[in-house]
Amino acid sequence: MTDRPNAHDALLGATNELIYARGITGTGVDAIAAQAGVTKRTLYQHFGSKDRLVAEALTDRNRRALLALETNARRRSEETGELVILALFDVIENALRTKTKAGCAFINASLEINRPGHPVREAALAHLRAREGLVQQFLTEAGVEDADLAAQVTLLVDGAYAVGGSRRDPTAARHAKAAVAALLASRVVS
Repeated sequence: MTDRPNAHDALLGATNELIYARGITGTGVDAIAAQAGVTKRTLYQHFGSKDRLVAEALTDRNRRALLALETNARRRSEETGELVILALFDVIENALRTKTKAGCAFINASLEINRPGHPVREAALAHLRAREGLVQQFLTEAGVEDADLAAQVTLLVDGAYAVGGSRRDPTAARHAKAAVAALLASRVVS
């Protein structure tokens, strides 16, 4: 095991992979270091603590996850002609079907580390708030600026991930999509 130039990135990648599969408390620094191909000393030199490493890994994952959600929802919207906010649920369903079988890494982390102010919890909540901002943006683009509706749709996004992950049922996203479509239709009719 060596301190190679990309040890930082290898540690972030290994941490994201392992904590998603095993949970935060179920993943030790020995496993992370081994997966990254570095020593525990290297891990601590780069991050100082497991908590800081996990928080930074979640922050790194946040950037990629939000970009992927937005890009893929817009692409799906172009393919189907549906509103981007509705296409978002197709993206969630596909993710639950293929690569995110354990649901949302950020919801999982915020529930597992439930201490206010903890860096891991704060990193997870930062993603959830940013995802809520993306929902608001998609609703605004659809001509709907309603904070209550945005909160309801965000709840359906989070619920699709939570139910889809906990039950291993990607169709949860399809059911959430139908609820959002009904909410949007009721706004237009009113």
